[in-house]
Amino acid sequence: MAPFIVAWEVTKSCNLSCIHCRASATDARDPKELTTEEGFRLLDALKSFGVKMVILTGGEALVRRDVFDLARYGTSLGLRMTLATNGSLVTKEVAEKIKQSGIVRVSVSLDGTTSEVHDEFRGLKGAFDLATEGIRTLIDSGVPVQINTTVAAMNVDQMKDFPAMIRDLGAIAWHVFFLVPTGRGAQLEAATVQEYRDMLEEFYLVYKEARIECKATCAPQFYRLLAEKGGDVKTKGCLAGTGFAFISSLGEVQPCGFFQVSLGNIREKAFKEIWEESPVLRSLRDTKQLQGPCKSCEYTNVCGGCRARAYEVYGDGLKFDPACWYYHGQKR
Repeated sequence: MAPFIVAWEVTKSCNLSCIHCRASATDARDPKELTTEEGFRLLDALKSFGVKMVILTGGEALVRRDVFDLARYGTSLGLRMTLATNGSLVTKEVAEKIKQSGIVRVSVSLDGTTSEVHDEFRGLKGAFDLATEGIRTLIDSGVPVQINTTVAAMNVDQMKDFPAMIRDLGAIAWHVFFLVPTGRGAQLEAATVQEYRDMLEEFYLVYKEARIECKATCAPQFYRLLAEKGGDVKTKGCLAGTGFAFISSLGEVQPCGFFQVSLGNIREKAFKEIWEESPVLRSLRDTKQLQGPCKSCEYTNVCGGCRARAYEVYGDGLKFDPACWYYHGQKR
């Protein structure tokens, strides 16, 4: 079965230097990036395989001048096309191009409720103002906006202030990403296990209010927490290699953007072949191959642990998730 969502890193180039960037993005574009024509063929292949949604991401996706051509083509195929951006390059003209291309939602990264914290994350003074102005411009142009927030030690104390700010901005969703130590993020201090747990408890209260769409990413324990509280869990916590796939700017297929292991390149093999035959993906899909507490946990099929975090910390994507407070004895 095809993944429901594929994130395509259209470029590693970015106009910012974020301290937590999983891609370790740079200013210059790589001449070996997938071309426009290769991108069209990729979208054809994803559609024919049964993929429903494509996220155009980066780096900074808006650095690519053909990003709207790619979005229009995907839309013409019937794919649900979305875009991830840091928001700093969004002008009225860009917002209108986004809308006309058929992109149905734009996610904008916002990692602090104050300029001090967000600007430190993004490596640019004024990044907060650029991002919030970009969000307002998109919304004024009729483009639905989702806020993406990465949680680390330096901003975990601001998490409780995000929901009100997001509603004030007019965004329709808040997706929280818990730091995976990969790329430049490997040098950033993560939230502690206790902070991680406390944040998910608070996030649950926001989720329960349902005034905006809320989703926890790279935080599969949230779905266990949700199940324990009697919630309706409609998706597994970690979708890497099952419902989600990532394709790099050079065509390398990965289980997710944070799980930086190449499974094959679409320039050499069809995406469908890589997805169905990769030994790594087959092992991720077989929960019996998980190791340690994740293997014996009764919530394996609800949570599953973050496979990318296990790989980055232990060098093995089948080991237990080191952020899990259940393993650390903080809840039995």
